[in-house]
Amino acid sequence: MNWVKQKYDIVLLAIATLLLTSNAGWMVMNRIQPTETEFKVAAPKDNSVTALDLNAIRQASALAESPLKWKSQADLSVGTPERGSLLVSRRYLLKDGKLIDPLAEGSDQLHPPITNDWLLVNGLDYTDINIKEKDADGDGFSNLEEFDKKTNPIDPKDAPPSLNKLKLVSYNPIPFRLEFKGDASGDGKEFQINLKDLKGSARSQYRKLGDQVEGAPYKILKYEAKEGPNARNVIVNLSELTIQNTETGDSIVLVFNKEANDPTSFGAFRNLLAPEDADFTLKKGEEFSIKPDTSRKLKLIDITTSRAQIRDTSTGEIFYVLSIDKISP
Repeated sequence: MNWVKQKYDIVLLAIATLLLTSNAGWMVMNRIQPTETEFKVAAPKDNSVTALDLNAIRQASALAESPLKWKSQADLSVGTPERGSLLVSRRYLLKDGKLIDPLAEGSDQLHPPITNDWLLVNGLDYTDINIKEKDADGDGFSNLEEFDKKTNPIDPKDAPPSLNKLKLVSYNPIPFRLEFKGDASGDGKEFQINLKDLKGSARSQYRKLGDQVEGAPYKILKYEAKEGPNARNVIVNLSELTIQNTETGDSIVLVFNKEANDPTSFGAFRNLLAPEDADFTLKKGEEFSIKPDTSRKLKLIDITTSRAQIRDTSTGEIFYVLSIDKISP
């Protein structure tokens, strides 16, 4: 022990040396021994180049070369639904205290029965309160008439039939000179016929079925006994005698003791498409034509005080011409 005390510094140095040597050996051993390490393999990168969508670039290039320009009303064709103005609102109309947008779907009609769409498509001024009566293409037909007939109001070549502008001015019936005065025999075999313009015994004659009436181009075709109430609801004789014109083939029915109108009665007509022409007269059964379609052949079939019945002789189509005082507003 005395030696340790005497050599204390040498002992400490030896211990320190031993510790350093041990620590160095431990460090060397750790470096030599392999350490298990977990490696993860990274996914390979996609180095392909994605194709670019050049449509947007092409569109932008086209717009750059031809930039959009504002178009005024004069630049747009007639029939464009809305021809607005720059920085100006679309037009609204006040009708019956209500604001109406003519361009809105389902909006109220401004000029019924004409629809707003029809006015817009044809480029007509829907703000004009008299637009229905106006004649946009100058063909003689109003916008309302063009709408009713489904024709083009801005194309004079597309117009309703000219017959729609024919009006009955007056009807001038002529009393028929023959009167049916009854079944003289009482058995429907012999009939009394009176001629109004004759006097005395010559006034009356008696004829059977198939006989010719003397002094008139008519023969007896058929007889039918009838009874019925009159205006006072009294039962009276309403028997009918049918006679036929041997020259024209037209038939007329004579009622017992009742005056009839002559089939040759005539009416006066006016062509509103030719205001420079005078009114003209037509007899029942007469053929005629009117301007501007003079190639179309027509025939007056029947006529009354309120209307005339016209037939197209080539197609057989029937038209009704109204009295001029019944022209629709």
